Amino acid sequence: MPSKLDLIKALLLSEWDPIGVSGCEGAEDEYDRYALQVFNMLEDGADAESIANYLTGVVTDRMSLPGRPDADHRIAAKASMIYQS
Repeated sequence: MPSKLDLIKALLLSEWDPIGVSGCEGAEDEYDRYALQVFNMLEDGADAESIANYLTGVVTDRMSLPGRPDADHRIAAKASMIYQS
């Protein structure tokens, strides 16, 4: 059974994927550092809003891409559900 961290890694790769690498060979770990940060934030009691803001910041500040706040909120809610299960 995959760990919660592994499930969050899979979520970011399959559904968040701001640079479109899902399905590309060798890209399986592309978002692992962000997934670990999301997991750690959840461990520290962060809510979905904080997670969404973090993800939006990653996209806009680190990747210099247009923000997708609605998508980030959806992913944050799913990550929270994974963590709580």
